[in-house]
Amino acid sequence: MLFNINDIGVNSNNQEAESFDSAFTSKFLNMHTANVENLKRDMERLPEDGEAFFLQSMKQFNAITFLLRIAEDYFIEELYATTYSVSMRVIEALQELHNKGQIGRINLLISDSMRNRNMKVCDAIDSWANSNSLISVIYTWNHSKFTLCKTENSYYNIEGSGNWGDNACYEQYCFVNSRQVYEKRKELFSTCKVVFRIN
Repeated sequence: MLFNINDIGVNSNNQEAESFDSAFTSKFLNMHTANVENLKRDMERLPEDGEAFFLQSMKQFNAITFLLRIAEDYFIEELYATTYSVSMRVIEALQELHNKGQIGRINLLISDSMRNRNMKVCDAIDSWANSNSLISVIYTWNHSKFTLCKTENSYYNIEGSGNWGDNACYEQYCFVNSRQVYEKRKELFSTCKVVFRIN
């Protein structure tokens, strides 16, 4: 069972207030939905602790766009990212953010098929990880797509259909600030079947 219905909603002695309608209202008032054309312009703020934004992209942007938005306001102590595909432009952007001191430790989990589909990008990632102990890469049989960003006071989780490369116009994302979700998703990095790993 994912959750117990009794754990959701308000607690009071008022039976009317405890109806299913009101129970689902109180916990989920912190959810927001939006269509996004330009993340920097359209997302006025980051989710607060316990908040979730459900977003639909209306123009092409990829998952790293969220990372750039977070890095505008906060130092990212650790980054965990899973993807099926990643482009050279994204790797270069990650390197730049790391070199500028905007991101500390970077942990990547990438589909092992990338090693055959795009050897040039994988060679660049491997070379970077081999020369910097703060960069870790795992290749495994993967199709998950999430990004975790830990800042001083927040645990951001971005999940969705978009890869870390060139995406289609329409992608969906869930952007959450939750330590519980962060820690659960992070488990994949220690439990996956590793095909190849650096650091």
